[in-house]
Amino acid sequence: MRVANAVDVGALLRDGRMRQGMTQAQLAEAVGTSRAWVVAVESGSPNARIDLVLRALQWVDLVVDVSPDQASAELSRLLGGGDD
Repeated sequence: MRVANAVDVGALLRDGRMRQGMTQAQLAEAVGTSRAWVVAVESGSPNARIDLVLRALQWVDLVVDVSPDQASAELSRLLGGGDD
C-alpha cells in the first residue's frame, strides 16, 4: 500500500492491530505508550513520534519500506533534472 499521510499510517496500524487480535490497550502496553496515543495515531494524528509509530507497526507485523517515487523521478528526468 502506498502511504501518503498520517491517516494512511493510522489505517494500516488499526488494520494490523485488528489482524493480530490486539486491543488498543494491548498495543499501547506492548509499545510502551498510552491507549490515548494509539487512538490518536489510528485517527491520523500528524504529531505522533516516529519511533513509537515504527515500534507499533513492528508489533502488528508491518514494516516501512521507503522507495523513490517513480513518477517524480520520471518527471525530473523529463524536465532535465539531474541526479541529486
